[in-house]
Amino acid sequence: MNLSYYEMREEMCRVAKLMWDKRLTNAAGGNFSMKVDENRVLLSPSMMSENKHCEMKPEDILLIDYEQNILEGTGKLSRETLMHVLILKNIENVGAVIHAHPFYCMPYVAFGHEIPNVTEATMGRGPVRVIPWAEAYSDALSEGVYHYWEEHRELAKKKPIAAIMQYHGIVLSADTIYKAYSMLERIECDAFCSLSKTAVLATDSECIPTLK
Repeated sequence: MNLSYYEMREEMCRVAKLMWDKRLTNAAGGNFSMKVDENRVLLSPSMMSENKHCEMKPEDILLIDYEQNILEGTGKLSRETLMHVLILKNIENVGAVIHAHPFYCMPYVAFGHEIPNVTEATMGRGPVRVIPWAEAYSDALSEGVYHYWEEHRELAKKKPIAAIMQYHGIVLSADTIYKAYSMLERIECDAFCSLSKTAVLATDSECIPTLK
C-alpha cells in the first residue's frame, strides 16, 4: 500500500502504544491528530482504544482535509474530528492535538476541578483549567474547546497547553506530536502529585515549598 506521510503515521502508532501502555488513555476513548501539510491532517480512527487498544498500523491512520473528507484510509472518523480540525486549522504553530483519559487526571475530570501546576515540568503553562460542560461528541463541545484555545492563542502558539472537558477527558496541543505526548505525561504527573499531597503531608512534618 502506497501511503503518504508514512513516517509520520509510524510516529503516531508509537505514541498511541505509549498512551495505552502508560494508562494515559483507556478503552472509553481517546484520539489524536497531526497537521502534516496545509489542509492535510493525519487522524486516529474511531474506536482506536475500544477496538484496537491503541495497537495500530500506519495504514489505520486516516488522512483527512479540513472539511473532514477522508483522503486515505478505510476506517471511520472519530466523533471528535471537528475539535482537532478547528485547532489545527486556526491556531498558528500548533501541529498536534491529543485527547485522552489519563488515569490520575480522571478524578479531576470527573469532578470538574483544575489540575494545578505543582512540578517544574509544567511551569509556564499554568493549571489545566475546566472548559464549560457540553454534551460529549457534540459540535458545541468541539466549539467550546476551540473557544478556549482562541482565548489562550498566544500561549498555545508558544507552549503546549491543555484543558479539561468535564466528565470526559483532557485535550492538549503542541507544535509536534512528541511534545504533545510529553506534556500529557507531565500533566499526569502533576495530577498524581496533587492527589498524593494529603498522604505526603501526613507523613512529613516539614514544610513542602510550593512552586510560584
